[in-house]
Amino acid sequence: MKDLILITAHCNTEEKRKILLDLVTGLQSIRKDFDLMVVSHTPITFDVQERVDWAIYDRDNELLPQWEYQNQPWFQPSSQKRIQSVLVGGVGNTYLPVHKQLITGYSMAKTFGYEKIHCVEYDGLFKDFTEFYDNSKILDDYDGVLYMKEDGFGEINIEWGLGCFHAAKISSLEDRAFRYIREEMLEEITNSLIRTTEKRTQDIYTANGNKVFFKDHSLLTKNGNQIRMVNFHQGQMEMQWAVPFYNSKSDKVEFAVWNESSDKPGNVIFIVNNKDLYTFENIEKFSWKIVEIGNIEDINSMIVIVNGKIKNNIALDENNRGLFKITSFLTHFD
Repeated sequence: MKDLILITAHCNTEEKRKILLDLVTGLQSIRKDFDLMVVSHTPITFDVQERVDWAIYDRDNELLPQWEYQNQPWFQPSSQKRIQSVLVGGVGNTYLPVHKQLITGYSMAKTFGYEKIHCVEYDGLFKDFTEFYDNSKILDDYDGVLYMKEDGFGEINIEWGLGCFHAAKISSLEDRAFRYIREEMLEEITNSLIRTTEKRTQDIYTANGNKVFFKDHSLLTKNGNQIRMVNFHQGQMEMQWAVPFYNSKSDKVEFAVWNESSDKPGNVIFIVNNKDLYTFENIEKFSWKIVEIGNIEDINSMIVIVNGKIKNNIALDENNRGLFKITSFLTHFD
């Protein structure tokens, strides 16, 4: 039987719809060996539908904006300090919709007798199909295939297998790979210190002593192949690291600006209590600034504006100051 390629998608712009179409068009030459499935949280255009074997639209795209559900990316301005904050992103955690797509794909594959599944995100383009064929052979002896990436300065870094390309043997997946229970998953993410979709996927692939074959991520971009063509993490902002955080040593709020990836210099305005204005102009790529703002008990509102667009509008009161302290904070390494 053929393997199944699962393409997860969320194409809410014309540009993204074209990227998805280009992906499935490019995969046509291997359909003799692989069936194609698209699972999307936005409607799937007919030109894509007629080029795949399965097209599944699920309108539920629930993001989780609450602080307690967010991952905490970190920035380390020195060897003695590390800043972690849930306020880096702006759209909410995609934990539920991403895994709902994967669960849909795994479940359909199991129901219809597929033995192997290759999961890719829609924003890739493949001219060389070596990895699909190589992973299919690897899955004869292994339960999963994941791609790892070493940390790089100014890049999206993650400690687990990449979410944009991975493969698994359907019979080896544990039960929760096929089960979507919202309340159960909310409890799962609440109790986890690491709230990324990639960690959950790796946990599922490695469960019960499963054998996973780890490969270097550079293999995915050989011979003209592309991945991560859309920077979802950046969203509409050229600069994500413009965040207030709590310093437990001083009991004060500070504000950090770091241009982690944009070639275009950034401008940031930080407004406290609708009256105190802090400006950061022409923040060059890889440069950063940190300023002390004031006592946390004296701060009731904070507005972050990046290049003229509101990034965060935060209200602080007695109900959430404690949560702010543990979700956006500075760690000292003495």
